Amino acid sequence: MGSVLAEISLSDLDTPPPSNATITGLQHIASYNWLEGSVPTISVPGSPPLWSPPRVAPKLTPDSGMVYIDQNAARSPRYPLEPLFRALQAENPDFELGDIDLVTDRNNIRKLLRFVQGSSSDNFEIRVEIAGDKTALFTRVEIKTKDIIQDFRGFGHNFEKAYTKGIPGSTGHHRIVHYLFGGMKCLIRHETDGFIESKVNPDSIPQAAVVFDGVLDLLGAVSISETGKPTSKQLVTVMNRMLDMADVTPQLWISQTPTLVIGYHQYHMFNNVQMRNVKQEIQDWETANQTALRKLALLIKKISQVVGRSSDRNAIVKYNGGTKLTVTSGKQERALPEDLYLLWDVKKQGADDDMVQDRGKAIDESHTKSLSSVPGLGHIKRDTNDIAGSGQPSGGVSAPLPTHDTMPFSDIVDHAVQDGLRQVFRRMSTSLSDYQSLCETLKSRGIDVLAGRNLRDIMKDLRKGKDDWDPDERREIKGFKSLARDSAFRLFYIFILDLRESGASDQNMAYNATTFVISHRRIFKYKTRKMVRQAFEMRYSISYNQRKGLDKWPIDNPSRGNEEEEEDVTTEEEDIYSSDWSF
Repeated sequence: MGSVLAEISLSDLDTPPPSNATITGLQHIASYNWLEGSVPTISVPGSPPLWSPPRVAPKLTPDSGMVYIDQNAARSPRYPLEPLFRALQAENPDFELGDIDLVTDRNNIRKLLRFVQGSSSDNFEIRVEIAGDKTALFTRVEIKTKDIIQDFRGFGHNFEKAYTKGIPGSTGHHRIVHYLFGGMKCLIRHETDGFIESKVNPDSIPQAAVVFDGVLDLLGAVSISETGKPTSKQLVTVMNRMLDMADVTPQLWISQTPTLVIGYHQYHMFNNVQMRNVKQEIQDWETANQTALRKLALLIKKISQVVGRSSDRNAIVKYNGGTKLTVTSGKQERALPEDLYLLWDVKKQGADDDMVQDRGKAIDESHTKSLSSVPGLGHIKRDTNDIAGSGQPSGGVSAPLPTHDTMPFSDIVDHAVQDGLRQVFRRMSTSLSDYQSLCETLKSRGIDVLAGRNLRDIMKDLRKGKDDWDPDERREIKGFKSLARDSAFRLFYIFILDLRESGASDQNMAYNATTFVISHRRIFKYKTRKMVRQAFEMRYSISYNQRKGLDKWPIDNPSRGNEEEEEDVTTEEEDIYSSDWSF
C-alpha cells in the first residue's frame, strides 16, 4: 500500500468558491467503436447504433451471458484510457491537450458526485496521473470489468439489440466531449447507446405513460443523441422498478444527453416505448444542485493539486466509506503508452503549418518505434464506409495491444500451455467472469485449445479417464486422467466462448458431457465440476428433467483443503453414470 499523500473530507469542501458550477461550451471531439476480433480494435470515427424500432413489438428473452462493466479496461487492461487518445489522434489531431485540466470517464465523475452529496454506498478507487503541466488523467478502476448474467436482470440489452441497428461486429460506442465546468476544461468519455435521425422530433413524443398496478415494469432508460456528430451521450439503465430521475439525471448531466428513451414491457413485449426530451430537466437539476456541483469542482481541483505536488505525479484516490477520501501514492503504473505523452510535449503555436506537421511526424515516429518493439501491435487505419444507414463514416484504429504478459491471466495461460489445460482449474478462482477473460486471452494469443475437437470427440476423451477392467488380462487398466481433465476444460471453453453447434442434438451432447464430468468425482475435482456445470447452465436453457438429472450429483466444497492439489492421485472409481455411453 502506498503512502498517504492527503485526506480530503466533506468538511474540507464546505466553503467552495461562490461562482456557478455549470457546464458550458459543449463540443464533440472524437468517437470510436470497439470491434469484436482476435485483437483489440477500435473503429474511428465511430457511430452509435441507429434508433430503429420494429413495426411490431417482438417478444424478447431475458438478458443472459457476458456483459461488460468497463469495456475499455476489459479490452485494454493496461491502458484503459489509450483508445480515447488514439481516437483523438486520428479524428482531431490538432486538438491542444496542454490546455485541458481533466480527462476522465463519466463514471468517475458520478462516483465523486455521490461522495460530495453524501450518498456513496460503495467503495471505489480512481487512478490519477498528471500529464504535461496540469492535465489530470482519471483512470476508472473496477473490481471486475465484465460479468456473467446468471439470474434474471431484465431485458435491457436485448431491448437495445431489437430496437437499434449498429455496426456489424461492434460491441460498444464511445464518445469524447469537451466542455467547461467549474473553471476547468474537461474531456469526458462516455458510452453511447444510439442516435436518432433529425426527422424524429423528441418534443412530439408523448411523455411517459401512467403505470397501472405494476403491470408495466419500467425496464430501461436509453438516452439518445442527435444525428451527424452527436454531442451528447446515451446510456442504458436497466432496473426492475420505477425510473428514479434523481438517480438518472446526474448521469445525463455529466454527458449532456438531452433525450431519454424509456421502454415498458408486459409479458416480454415492449408495447409502450416513449421518447422524452429531458434537456430542461437537466438544466433545472443543475440549478437546484449548485452547492453539490461547486463542491464537486473543488474536490476535483484538490485531487489534481495533491497529485501534481507528489514526487511522481501518480496516485490512487480511495473511498472506503465514511466522509473522507484518501489519496495515496500510486504503483508507478502509467496511464498511457509512452508515445502518447508527446501530445503534451509539443506546443501548438498559432496556425503554423510546419509546427503542426512536425508535431504529427514526431508522434507518428514515436508510435511506429513503440509498435516495432512489441509483437502483434496494430497501426492506425481509416475508411469511409457508410454504416447502419447513419450517414456516418466508419474506420478502424487497431489499438496497440497489450503484450502477452499484460493480457489477463497470462501467467495461468503459460502454465496451461506448458503443463496441460487442466492447470487452469487448479489455479483459477470460481468466478465465471474471470474465466471469460482467461478464455479470451487464450483466443487472442492464438492458442488452439480445441485442437480440432468437437463435442463428440471431447466426450470420447472424457471417457478415457476412467479405469477399466480387462477380462482377458484379468486386471484393471488405468485411465488417462490427464487427458480427461484437459478435455473437461475444452468442454468448458466451448461453453464460455459459445462455440457450440445449433440444434437439440448439440444440447443433448453437451448435457451428457456435463453430467459425465460432475458425476465422476474421482477424475474431476471440485473446481472442474463446479465450473463446467455453471458454464453449461449459463449457455443453455435447460429443461426440468435435465436440471433434476444434474442435481443428482451435488457439488460440495471439498472438506479437505488439499483436494485440488492432489489432482494426479487416482482413487477408487465412482459408480458409472447411467447414460455414460449415450453416444
